[in-house]
Amino acid sequence: MLDEIAKISSDGERVTHLFPNDCYYAHLSIYHFALNYCQDGLVLDAGAGAGYGSFYLAEKGARFVWGIDASEYAIRFCQTHFQRPNIEFKVMDLQEIFGFPDRSFNLIFSSNTLEHVPNVQSFIRHAWRLLRPNGTLVVGVPPIVDDMHREENIANRHHLNIWSPRQWYHVLNLFFSEVVAFWHGFEKPGVPLDFHNTPEECVINERDFLFKPIQIEQFYINPTLTVILVASEMRSVDQVPSSEEPIPYIDDSFTRIPVSTLEASGVSDTPSGLLEHVLCHSWLYLPKRAWEVARIHGLVAMVRAIGHYIWMRLQGT
Repeated sequence: MLDEIAKISSDGERVTHLFPNDCYYAHLSIYHFALNYCQDGLVLDAGAGAGYGSFYLAEKGARFVWGIDASEYAIRFCQTHFQRPNIEFKVMDLQEIFGFPDRSFNLIFSSNTLEHVPNVQSFIRHAWRLLRPNGTLVVGVPPIVDDMHREENIANRHHLNIWSPRQWYHVLNLFFSEVVAFWHGFEKPGVPLDFHNTPEECVINERDFLFKPIQIEQFYINPTLTVILVASEMRSVDQVPSSEEPIPYIDDSFTRIPVSTLEASGVSDTPSGLLEHVLCHSWLYLPKRAWEVARIHGLVAMVRAIGHYIWMRLQGT
């Protein structure tokens, strides 16, 4: 079983019911929060991962849950471990959701997934298309609110969208007129939260976590485990940006090119490069980003990255 846990965890990017420690219950608590929006409803779990959350929603009140994930291995894992008459798992890219009629879902849920998606706006557009008029999109993303969290996410090669809470709120608001933020915390007297403990050491469950509505700016004052955003009230067709419009960046947030894409183009040593920083359409913050790369990774990495950037420009990308 240890080999199975190691494989499904994918370098720590997923949690699994096979290892129910504090970290697992922190993730499961977001599904517990989403129960408020899925009772007797049709649900799309976008980025189902190891499947425990899709099963939780199906077991706790959803009429039917479709769990989708880009990983074939993850979907096989889900199909093996979680079977119910009101759940189905499919391999699917979140940027190209297909096979569902428009206005299919009461709830679209995506937790700790969208930071991995190269084209987030494409996913949000699909969610906007697939939700019913009274439907809800629940999103959970990393709390990049200071330099420490920013550097941690930059160091994670799997995280492509180094976005602040303000940036997530802004992009969701382009498609939904109602976006409410929730603080995600933990409170159990005398019990410290330990994401690295073992299941045997775990004495908590998903109901020990708190969710409180807050203003976006409060994320920068009150530390949160996850930035939770609940979007509803879809904007009309003439109000949303076209599929050709680039993502508008309102601060020093940025989206970097997947390492696999750069490696396929013959570009190496990319995780620490300036390339990921300058290809974000927000030149106002370029000096700050250049300083960050040099400070975190050194001048050599910055110079090499500039070379990568020039190469990409010459290729017309």
